Amino acid sequence: MRKLSLTLLAGLGALALSASAIFAQDSGPLLDLLIKKGLINDQEAEQLRSDLTKDFAANTAAGKLNLSSGLTELRIAGDVRARYEIRSGQLPSGDSSERDRFRYRFRTGLYGKLYNDWSFGIRLETASGSRSSNVTMADDGGPWAKTSDTVNVGQIYAQWTPRSDFTLTVGRMANPLVSTLMVWDADINPEGLAEQFKRRSGKLEYSATLGQFLYAGASTQNAYGTTANAKELALLAWQGGVKYYIEGATRFFQFNPTFYNFYSGDFHQIPTAFRGNFTASNAGAVNDLVIFDLPMEYDWVAGGVPVRVFADFAVNLDGSHRATGFGRPDLKSENKAYSVGLQYGKAANRGEWDAKVFYQSVGAFALDPNLVDSDIFDSRTNMRGVVFSANYALGAATQLTFTFADGARKNKSLIAPGAGDVGSSNALDKYVLFQTDLNLKF
Repeated sequence: MRKLSLTLLAGLGALALSASAIFAQDSGPLLDLLIKKGLINDQEAEQLRSDLTKDFAANTAAGKLNLSSGLTELRIAGDVRARYEIRSGQLPSGDSSERDRFRYRFRTGLYGKLYNDWSFGIRLETASGSRSSNVTMADDGGPWAKTSDTVNVGQIYAQWTPRSDFTLTVGRMANPLVSTLMVWDADINPEGLAEQFKRRSGKLEYSATLGQFLYAGASTQNAYGTTANAKELALLAWQGGVKYYIEGATRFFQFNPTFYNFYSGDFHQIPTAFRGNFTASNAGAVNDLVIFDLPMEYDWVAGGVPVRVFADFAVNLDGSHRATGFGRPDLKSENKAYSVGLQYGKAANRGEWDAKVFYQSVGAFALDPNLVDSDIFDSRTNMRGVVFSANYALGAATQLTFTFADGARKNKSLIAPGAGDVGSSNALDKYVLFQTDLNLKF
């Protein structure tokens, strides 16, 4: 029996040494079992544990990775996307423009959790634009040059979660607000502070999110030799939320009323790009924008398939002043925006698909043209139209996506303001977008 025990111990030892990368990290339960069976004593167990740890550190790459003792979790994640797109626009004169592009995007992030309720994240991504991480292939002026193939910090933030229902975030972060493409481009990562609260009681879940985002900074507030006192420009957001679970976790209704307001000590001294009245030549100005936004959705499962109805309504409560500053007080009613749509299915696993269609209409004085989505209707307000998209899952982490948008200028007597990709003219009258994406997540 003793000989059998020694043979078993020798075999286990050989197996442990050949797989030291595994046992060095999780050898405790096995050694405790050997002690309990009487095959080894405490001293022998400690010696084996020490040998495994040394072998793991000396002979594996993972053993050479020295992590901070304050870390409790470290995660790497990201995505790669290849895209082909066609954008075309037409002016009232009939003159047209078309832009065909092959593009790519790469994003990768490092996320960690620390002791004492703190965490952090940093994400690197291609391109330097605020509303796009896409790089256009062969746009560098030479065969395979790398002029535009830069990598930038897209997110960098710290979070404090002293309790399960409250989170404080500071830095450049993913948008903490519930929103739609009508109001916020999904690629925008605002900078500043955000406080989030969420609590559930029975079938009701309540939430509140506050955002204090630095919209534009002034590097010198009071420069030598000048009388102008430059001011910081902030975007303040207050969002509430109610989510009612009708049945389980898949059938629910939610809505998130939100107020947005721009704040500066003196709007005449904010950075030039956002200063002054909103006009045809100053379409990026953010004066007279006090926006109420109400995104909402209803989710359920029909015949085993997830279905979602969603809508968004926004109104600029100071739209009459914005219209007057533009010189068209008669069109103060162009201060509203809305979208409504339906999604059927969810492409999560291989072979699954989903499809989404929605209609969107945005008045010229309704929203901030610097924030709206850069793809749907080319970053512009005073546009309306239909959008269709579909996803097919090639695998659990790989999707093929098709997007089509057909839009037109909403009010023909007003410009369609925005920094569009199809052409700089604010007189854009018609717009068509087609995109094909291959998405890989890791």
